[in-house]
Amino acid sequence: MTLFKEIVKQEKQNSYVQRDRELFSFYTLTLIAQEQASQKLKRKLWTCLILLTVCLGLFFAPINQLVGALITYLNTIDMMGILKMALISYGVAGLCVVLIKRGKIIFR
Repeated sequence: MTLFKEIVKQEKQNSYVQRDRELFSFYTLTLIAQEQASQKLKRKLWTCLILLTVCLGLFFAPINQLVGALITYLNTIDMMGILKMALISYGVAGLCVVLIKRGKIIFR
C-alpha cells in the first residue's frame, strides 16, 4: 500500500506537459486500482486454497474409521435412528447454508 502512495507522491511532484491532466491521473489511478484488485484476488485464492487443503485433510484422513463406524451403525438402525439421522442431516445442511452466507459477507 505504501508503495502505491509513494508512486502517486512521486508522480504529483513531477511536472508533465500534457493537455489533459485528468485523463493522466485517471489512467494512473486505474493502474493502481487494478494492481490492488489483483493482490486482493491473489490473497483470496491463497486463503481458499489453504482452507480447502485443511478441510480435505481433516475430512479424508480418518475416512476408513468413519466408513467402518457408519456401516456398523447402519446395520443396527431402527426408526428412531432414521429420525436422528434426518435431524442431524438437516442441521448440518442448515449450518452449511449459514456458513456459506457468512462467507459471502467475509469476502466482500
